Amino acid sequence: MMLDRLAGNETLKESVARMLEARRLTHSLLLVGEPGLGKGFAARCIAADYLYPAGGPAAGALVEGQCSKAVAKAGDRHSGRVETGLVREAISLEGMGSGGRYLVGQVTAMRREIFNTGLSAAGRAVLLYHVEQMNEESANALLKVMEEPPEGVLFILTADSLAGVLPTIRSRCVSFALAPVAPAQCAEYCAAQGVDPAEAALLAELYDGQIGTVLSAAQDPARRGRVEQAQALAEAAARQDSYAASTLLAKYEKDRSGGAALLREFGALASAGLRGSPHCPLNGAQAGRALRLADEARQKLERQVNPKIVLQLLAARLEET
Repeated sequence: MMLDRLAGNETLKESVARMLEARRLTHSLLLVGEPGLGKGFAARCIAADYLYPAGGPAAGALVEGQCSKAVAKAGDRHSGRVETGLVREAISLEGMGSGGRYLVGQVTAMRREIFNTGLSAAGRAVLLYHVEQMNEESANALLKVMEEPPEGVLFILTADSLAGVLPTIRSRCVSFALAPVAPAQCAEYCAAQGVDPAEAALLAELYDGQIGTVLSAAQDPARRGRVEQAQALAEAAARQDSYAASTLLAKYEKDRSGGAALLREFGALASAGLRGSPHCPLNGAQAGRALRLADEARQKLERQVNPKIVLQLLAARLEET
């Protein structure tokens, strides 16, 4: 099964495998979990196993995301269309509007496609990523097809949290929660994908086994640089060296978004310290206080408070950790 490629989450894999084997898979699944846990990857694997039980090139292409896509233009509800991909039996949707919101034209285009085109023997799969980004209009358009779907169509939805999904959508799905894997398993998996083993071990601890986040960070030089800066800031906090912390944070006094991004990485590092990670120089109460201070400072930056004041105050308060 393609779903065997998903690390951990044995309950999910066993449940879906039994459903597929008995051909009793519900027509709507909802995969829920924090960003970086592989919800989209799991959705594509399930779709591939549903459409192509024997595997093959089409199954591999689907797992890689080479399927058709429903697109539309903001402000034009009649602009929706399906762009044909390598795998025609699967259609994916992801919000294209302001803030990542779904456009009703995308949903109506998908609906039109699956009702008006003939099914192959394999059936059809519809992948809807981040359905918490649906507004009432796009959700109502989706409900019209989920309530009476064409035969052979499987809907697989993903969301960061169950609470963010509209109840009308949630009630029509069987939900599964994805969980992080152990950091050691995460590091091993990511190293097998080509990440330097030492870096994989650090990032797996930092992101608490979130494989997708580790792979993304390892492939993003800018983010990797922020991780290194966060480590330097943690070392300064551990030494109670406000001068070193102030010097480092001063670089972000005119870069509000960069400063907020740095503090997110610093917060992740402090969280790892709370879990006892050897990769963080902060631990125990010291890590907990640093995490709280970083979160408070990040929220102030996001509320447009003067970044110079916020960051220099943070540097001074880190001396007390």
